[in-house]
Amino acid sequence: MNPVLRILQPKKALLADMRVAGRIVSDVLRELALLSKPATSLDMLDELAERMIRERGGLPYNKGYHPTWSETPYPSTIVANVNDEACHAPPGGRTLQNGDIVTYDLGVRYRGGCGDAALTVPVGEASNRKLRTLRYAKRALYNAIRTVRAGAPISDIGKAVDATCLMYNFRTIKEFGGHHIGREMHLEPQVPNDYRPANDNVFLQEGAVICIEPMLTPGNGKIGLATDKWTIFMVDQQPVAMFEHMVLVTKDGYELLTNHITEEENI
Repeated sequence: MNPVLRILQPKKALLADMRVAGRIVSDVLRELALLSKPATSLDMLDELAERMIRERGGLPYNKGYHPTWSETPYPSTIVANVNDEACHAPPGGRTLQNGDIVTYDLGVRYRGGCGDAALTVPVGEASNRKLRTLRYAKRALYNAIRTVRAGAPISDIGKAVDATCLMYNFRTIKEFGGHHIGREMHLEPQVPNDYRPANDNVFLQEGAVICIEPMLTPGNGKIGLATDKWTIFMVDQQPVAMFEHMVLVTKDGYELLTNHITEEENI
């Protein structure tokens, strides 16, 4: 039998694929945000997301994803965390209700590269507490992004998130964080949402692409695992919000590879 040769994709071609993947993710997230109204079926949004991804030449990354810690593969294209759900929640036949907040987290594979991003949106008339959670989670994301440049320690990202939490009396979910991304979705080194001294000596490299995704809550930050063995929820039932961008590290700063949100947009 002839040996299988692994042909590595040139770096420029990989980055080009990741740019397209990022655009697909952003297109879908914007559409999901627009359709997040009371009585909307999350299963319907899941089907729409998969169709949009495939129409643009991509493949859903989340659907069928089977990490080592999970008993079963992930069943859906989108992650749809509602209210006190922090991450990994499948749509599961649910319907959005007035006053909810919902976080959509989406992964896409396009040719040789991956894309990943998230946002949280209100459904109808959400409470001030929930809206503040969205506002400060988004602020934490952009404060963290501004620390990015080649040669900067990864710990600067966590410091920025921690500083935002301290300023507004919020907490970040420390068990989950960002990551490098490329030919696969989750690559090392990780990009924690809190300050970790060990990362003072781990530096961002020019040309790397990272995903920054702080999760903020006004509660105590303690999490639990739901009976579906996927959904992570807040034990104190407080709301949680997350915003995520794909960020290319450049010599003097950064370039965003996703455009589903801007810092100036009001929440």
